[in-house]
Amino acid sequence: MEHPPASSRRHDLDALRAFAMLLGIALHAALSFAGGPWMVQDSRTSGVFHLLIGAVHGFRMPLFFLLSGFFTAMLWRRRGLRALIAHRFRRVFLPLLLGMVTVIPVMYVVGDFAAKRVAKSHDTQTADLWKASSTGDLGRVRELIDGGADIDAPDPGFGVTPLSLAATFGHAAVVQLLLECGADVQRTNRDGGTALHGAAFFGRSTIAGLLMEAGIDPQVKNGRGDTALDATLADWGTTQFIAGLIQVKVERQSVLEGRKKIRQLLGAADLEPKPRPLLALWLFLTFFPMFHHLWFLWFLCWMVAGFAVCAWIAKRIGWQPGPRRWVTSPLRYLWLIPLTMIPAWFMGRDMPNFGPDTSSAILPPLHLLAYYAIFFGFGALYFDSNDERGRMMGSRWWLTLPIVLLVIYPAGLHATYGGVGLRGVAILLQVIYVWAMSAAMMGLFRRFVSKERGWIRYLSDASYWMYVAHLPLVIAAQLWVRDWPMAPGWKFLIVSGGVFTILLVSYEYCVRYTWIGAVLNGRKHRTMPTAQS
Repeated sequence: MEHPPASSRRHDLDALRAFAMLLGIALHAALSFAGGPWMVQDSRTSGVFHLLIGAVHGFRMPLFFLLSGFFTAMLWRRRGLRALIAHRFRRVFLPLLLGMVTVIPVMYVVGDFAAKRVAKSHDTQTADLWKASSTGDLGRVRELIDGGADIDAPDPGFGVTPLSLAATFGHAAVVQLLLECGADVQRTNRDGGTALHGAAFFGRSTIAGLLMEAGIDPQVKNGRGDTALDATLADWGTTQFIAGLIQVKVERQSVLEGRKKIRQLLGAADLEPKPRPLLALWLFLTFFPMFHHLWFLWFLCWMVAGFAVCAWIAKRIGWQPGPRRWVTSPLRYLWLIPLTMIPAWFMGRDMPNFGPDTSSAILPPLHLLAYYAIFFGFGALYFDSNDERGRMMGSRWWLTLPIVLLVIYPAGLHATYGGVGLRGVAILLQVIYVWAMSAAMMGLFRRFVSKERGWIRYLSDASYWMYVAHLPLVIAAQLWVRDWPMAPGWKFLIVSGGVFTILLVSYEYCVRYTWIGAVLNGRKHRTMPTAQS
């Protein structure tokens, strides 16, 4: 099979990859004004930002992985497998390590400062039901329930219901109120456990009694196969680790005495705690948000490793790509849509959401890896299809974009938040949305950015640094404008535009020609002015 010469460059796809990166800055800037869970909640919100976030989140990262697969295959075909692995180690793994010891710690410091500033202002009007339940703010919980808040919705971070949060943090009055207002006592969290698991683990005997009176099933097992009774048998080291992970204050004697009472309540008082040293390690590997917004780099490491194995096997067996029409023509949707729906089915079960889930843990869920791997793998297949005429790239993007944004997206939103009965329809529409938007965006950029432009190439180089470093600045800017008496749209423009400008300037003077720029994009050299004779 013939491939483009080594000197050619896909300026359109390079620019689109950068655009997907920069969209992430706008997306995170918008979170403060959407009225949903985020570190900083602005005093002025608008539902328009909820629509904006869904429209962007619904396709951005899958498209990014598709393009990453394309460029990974390109690098492999042109330089070989060893060069590919070395390149991705320098440009993906090393930036991830550097970000973990610089940007992410700074982000947590800024986020903690923002949380303390909000708490100091005594402004509870922006507190959501999850936060109010975990802090024991009884009045705010009642206000939110009266205002129509979903009493059983799990939080988007850990997938824990308000009832489980109140039980875990030991707020008996909030538990009682939630139960009186109709909270589903049998509702499970993302890990499969119930509110009784949290109460039992931390020895909340009074709360356990309330839950038992409400009819909770003590035999329910979580994802590790543990019942609430098993939770009372955890060793103290594991208890301390998990308490520190979710910032629950514990006192050993109180916890142990509470657990003993709960075992009596469950009819197993004579059981003794048993050491489970691997439990804490497993929870750390699967739940701790190690990578935060840099999770995509960690996923790319998994993808490249998988690609390297597949490439090695393909070379050994002499594998050749299948017919191009199954990649470049509309026939691709006959296998892409049902294939993508399989891992998509396991997403959004805890909390309906338009767009894919993410994971910043060391061991991400298999279905998430599989979901993004489909886009990555398709990108690799697309490179091998040698689609010089751009048949796959949405030549009718001008028609596809309005149909997708004005028809499929609204219908998908309605189905996503329309209840369990519409779950299958919601997943189908979300999958159609992401593939159609990806093709349309590729067609749009092929139409207008197929030739090299200096300023677009510059932004493409800068986008990597800008996305890696943006979040602490976004949080700080959101906190700065939080209480301004100004329309949320204007504040959003100030936050996103200001952060964009600062990052672009920092790239030019602090990154582009330094070792940081060399790690991210390769060595750059300043252009020296030509001497005049």
